[in-house]
Amino acid sequence: MQLSEPRKVTVGEALGWIGDGMKLLSGHWGVVIGALVLIFVITTVLQFIPLIGPLAQPFLMTLLYGGLVKMFHRIDTTGQSDFTDLFAGFSQRTGPLLLLSLAQLGVFLAIGLLVGGLMVMTLGAGALSGMDPGATSGGLSGGLFLVLMLVAVVVVTLVAFLFYFTVPLVMLTDTGPGRALKLSFQACLKNLIPMVVYGLVATVIVALAALPALLGWLFVMPILAGAFYLSFKQVLTAS
Repeated sequence: MQLSEPRKVTVGEALGWIGDGMKLLSGHWGVVIGALVLIFVITTVLQFIPLIGPLAQPFLMTLLYGGLVKMFHRIDTTGQSDFTDLFAGFSQRTGPLLLLSLAQLGVFLAIGLLVGGLMVMTLGAGALSGMDPGATSGGLSGGLFLVLMLVAVVVVTLVAFLFYFTVPLVMLTDTGPGRALKLSFQACLKNLIPMVVYGLVATVIVALAALPALLGWLFVMPILAGAFYLSFKQVLTAS
């Protein structure tokens, strides 16, 4: 795919990704659902493997997501689907995809250390000022807690923007991990309102689909996966 500078889209165009994602799946539902079910099974199994499972999960998931976008690219460009595309990340662009996983782990670790440090500093300041622990906890549950929650939402959103488009950028355009992070952040920030609205709508759809014993996800998740591919195609490629 030919890379382009990040494009600005409207809210209507962003919401249109959902309907277009459904159209893209025509004739390929079985292959895509099978791929997503396998990803879910692998994720679940890894949770039961002590130590190694949680450490391996982010790396394996990045490789599998690389294969998933490869699958949608084949569907989009040839009208054909191939289940083996799911494993393309294990033989194509493997190194850059693994570097993305390392970058993600590094960012999450840094955030965890920052949050932990802020909590220690807050509690320590309360102790030095003569406040008892109960009073400090009570203060945190009020205005300070609200501020911290708002800051957390902003930080989580910015981190999501940083990594949102990185896998298809690396897998489909041969972009390096560093540039992929930069382009992903720029693209999401340029489309801040459309991305936020799309994210909220997608979250509501996923929540509603979970009601019938999670069975609705078999219908919704393939559509959102297709919508994700199309969002990348519209925002960051010339095709």
